Amino acid sequence: MKTCPVCSTEYPDDVRFCPNDGQTLRSSSPGQDLVGQVVADRYHVLKKLGEGGMGQVYLAEHVKMGRKSAIKVLNPTMVYDPDAVARFNREAANASRISHPSVCAIYDFGETAEGLIYLAMEFVEGEPLTNVLEREGALPVARAVNIFVQVADALQAAHDIGIVHRDLKPDNIMLARGRDGSDVVKVVDFGIAKAVTGDDTQKVTKTGLVIGTPEFMSPEQLSGDTLDPRSDIYSLALVLFKMMTGKLPFAASTVQETMVQRLTDEPLKLAAARPDRRFPPGLQATLDAALTRSPVDRYRSAAKFASDVAGVTGLTRGSSGIPLPVTRGDAEERTKLLVSLSAAALQGPPPVAAALPKQRSLVPVIVGAVVVLAGAGAAMLVFGGGQRGGGALLDTVPHVPAAPPPDTAVPRAPVQPARRTPARIPAVIRRKPRIELARAHELLDDLLFKLEPRTAAMVLDSARHIYTAPDVTLVDKALAAFVIGNAYFQANEREKGCDWVKTAALLDPATRSYRDVLAQCQG
Repeated sequence: MKTCPVCSTEYPDDVRFCPNDGQTLRSSSPGQDLVGQVVADRYHVLKKLGEGGMGQVYLAEHVKMGRKSAIKVLNPTMVYDPDAVARFNREAANASRISHPSVCAIYDFGETAEGLIYLAMEFVEGEPLTNVLEREGALPVARAVNIFVQVADALQAAHDIGIVHRDLKPDNIMLARGRDGSDVVKVVDFGIAKAVTGDDTQKVTKTGLVIGTPEFMSPEQLSGDTLDPRSDIYSLALVLFKMMTGKLPFAASTVQETMVQRLTDEPLKLAAARPDRRFPPGLQATLDAALTRSPVDRYRSAAKFASDVAGVTGLTRGSSGIPLPVTRGDAEERTKLLVSLSAAALQGPPPVAAALPKQRSLVPVIVGAVVVLAGAGAAMLVFGGGQRGGGALLDTVPHVPAAPPPDTAVPRAPVQPARRTPARIPAVIRRKPRIELARAHELLDDLLFKLEPRTAAMVLDSARHIYTAPDVTLVDKALAAFVIGNAYFQANEREKGCDWVKTAALLDPATRSYRDVLAQCQG
């Protein structure tokens, strides 16, 4: 029997279309083993390769061309689910647009007369990176970098045409062997990839979970934010860390723990993860630049990330047999590594606030407003404006670029700061003593009350010191994030401030003042 996917009416097997709505009928039980059968009149199925939640994968041979293909067939339980069919469709559409030797090629896609939805793709005689890591553990640096560079090149090809993978992980990196025995990479599964043009809002399942693998998600993906190629770069950095050390820089057993750690904790360093191994100088700084919490401070292209990794590890263009990835025209500006900036970076006249989206500013709305926090009488001064920024913190002061990127530059004219009597700065700002966690909330309240443009750098440094303390409570960590956000507002870095206010609201959703300011950021 066959069933209409729209009206669910059943018909005999010899009927192809529903007379009610014209839809192609689908077999009521299309999930039988296909070994020995011919799919779509051209793919002779040889054997079953595997099975997953979305369906089955078979090895097949084209009856006329003799070419072997991997045939992915949608699970029969999902053929009536429009979301599942759309994801299957999207994998074919996205991957077929990417012409690159390190991306698994798509040959064919369609639906048979029996209602079988299939995808014919390049057959890779190899195994996923996951299997290699489980069997061998941490890989030698040279081998890890060779794999990494090929993956980065594949991602750059996707990013160049506006596609973000969104589920990069070792499971989706297939390794075959080249003629010289070296690893040949194929990136697979663009099923949840999304074109960044148009509506690129995060896809959420019916259960409310963000699609993807939390282990390798970027902070913005875990938060359900809009994604761009920098999310893939974060995931790629996690894959590289895993190849280098055999583990991830965050240890979490649940999705909730993963989210909290990505939003609050600093990634583990290579040397801390594997003190028994030696890593090239400069590699840690390069990884740090790819694993920043805020995408604004992250590498802007996979090509630049790969170039920097290759540079610090001694891999030159073509030395591994694989050319290093480049962007279109190879014109990517030199990405800055995270360095500790001098406190003088914030001294001198502050810049005029840049125009905000929709020509709105937070200044007339909430400047000078006093918000009473739960359990504390702290005054909160919030200022809008400033250049686009994010939530990643440096060792001492906020990140202030020497000049805005060329495509986003906004003319700024210096203004003289108003004369004001310097506020008394609490001792925690003047030095970095051991934090008494019992007084963390009180210290943060005091920092917030004393905050002004002249003290922003020192307040940020002190709040960060509390934020990163190992035993601080989530409530205090949220308040520290809120203080950090306000320090960025005072430094005319609105987007960074909003990022940190959002972190505060995620860590402590019960505090209304965090949500109120976040609403102003999003307004």
